Amino acid sequence: WFATDVDNISLKNWDQEHVLTGGHGLMVHGYDPVIKALAQDLDIHLNHRVTKIIQRYNKTIVCVEDGTSFVADAAIITVPLGVLKANIIKFEPELPDWKLSSISDLGIGIENKIALRFNSVFWPNVEVLGRVAPTSNACGYFLNLHKATGHPVLVCMVAGRFAYEFEKLSDEESVYFVMSQLKKMLPGATEPVQYLVSRWGTDPNFAWVLFPATLLGSQLTCMKDSVLRWTNLFFAGEA
Repeated sequence: WFATDVDNISLKNWDQEHVLTGGHGLMVHGYDPVIKALAQDLDIHLNHRVTKIIQRYNKTIVCVEDGTSFVADAAIITVPLGVLKANIIKFEPELPDWKLSSISDLGIGIENKIALRFNSVFWPNVEVLGRVAPTSNACGYFLNLHKATGHPVLVCMVAGRFAYEFEKLSDEESVYFVMSQLKKMLPGATEPVQYLVSRWGTDPNFAWVLFPATLLGSQLTCMKDSVLRWTNLFFAGEA
C-alpha cells in the first residue's frame, strides 16, 4: 500500500504486511559499501539494457540492446515491477497467463525525495518533521539526516499522485515549493546550498515505479504468485 493513493488501495489487504521487530536502520554511508562488497569476484556488466529473454529446452538467452547476448542455464529476473508492466523486456515464449495476471494485478506507487543541504542546522533534533497540510498536494514530512549522519540535510518525501505531479516541475521549482512548506513550519529556515531531486516515476532505469502495492479488488496472492518461478526463469524482488 505504500506510496500510492488511498483510493487505489485494497481495504481488505492493505495491512497484510509482516512487521519486523526492532528499529529502522539508516545506511550512513549509503549502499555503496554493501554493493561493492557483494560485487567482489562477480562478472558484472554495466550499461547493458536487456530487451529480450528467450527460453529454450536447456538454456536461457538474454538479449541486450546493443545486439550482444548471454547464454545461461537459468536466469533470475530482479527488474522493478514497472519494467514488467511496461513490457520493456520481451519474453519468448510469452509468460504464462497466471504470471501475467499477477504482474497486472499488483499496483505500483512512487515516493520521490528532495534532499536539501544547508550551511547549518535550524530545525529540532528529531528524526521526522511533519506538517498537517490543508490538501494532499503539500509536503508530507521531512527526514532529518543530521540526527544520524551529522550533516545538515533534510529530505522531503512526496508520494502518490502528488509525486507524479511533482515530476513535472523543474529542480528549481521543486525546491522552491518544498522550501515554502518548510518555512511554514520553521519561519527561520535558511535557503539550501545544495539540493538533489529524484524522479522515480519517469526514470526509465527504474521503470516508473518505486513501491509495489495491492490494488483495490486484487488479492494478496498476486504478490506471492509474482515471484514464482517459470521453467528456468526465477523472479525475485518485487517481480
